[in-house]
Amino acid sequence: MKRSLILFTVVLTALLAGCAAPSVVSNVTVFHTLTGTETNKTYMVEATPEQANNLEFSSYVTLLNQELQHVGYVMVNKDPSLKVSLNYGTTQAVASSLQPAPIYGPYGFRHGPYYGSGWQTSVDTVFMHHMEVSISRIADGKNIYTVRSRLMSPNPELSISMDYLMDSAFQNFPGKNGSTETITLPVHQ
Repeated sequence: MKRSLILFTVVLTALLAGCAAPSVVSNVTVFHTLTGTETNKTYMVEATPEQANNLEFSSYVTLLNQELQHVGYVMVNKDPSLKVSLNYGTTQAVASSLQPAPIYGPYGFRHGPYYGSGWQTSVDTVFMHHMEVSISRIADGKNIYTVRSRLMSPNPELSISMDYLMDSAFQNFPGKNGSTETITLPVHQ
């Protein structure tokens, strides 16, 4: 009976592990001087000359506005107390990993060290998508909040990752000053 219960537990655990939902992992770094007592949270988004009239930038500002409103900030067209800037981009990189190599044995092709010394290095092109949001006071120009979010993707399209970058950046707003944390979000369906 005890052996059957252990076997059932092992099988159930394996099945549940196979059903884990896909996720996106981001690294988020935060620096700020926010105290939580700030009262005037009105802001405007400042575009660089390259970002002005850029449809991609406008799309990302919509995501940014949703996140800022969610944490209590209000976008205004007249007399804001804060200025928000948004920068983003993608860097191509090469990643390598050690993986079991297929080995032909008495039972056909197999993977893993148990069928020989079959390890091989796999080299892949990956893309580091990154985003940075900074908030400054207009009155004195002092930067009061900066958050950077980064994630690796096999896809070069930043637009696919931007929603995850933005969501992870504001997940634990304002966050611990000077910290970097790993945020895991479920893949949107």
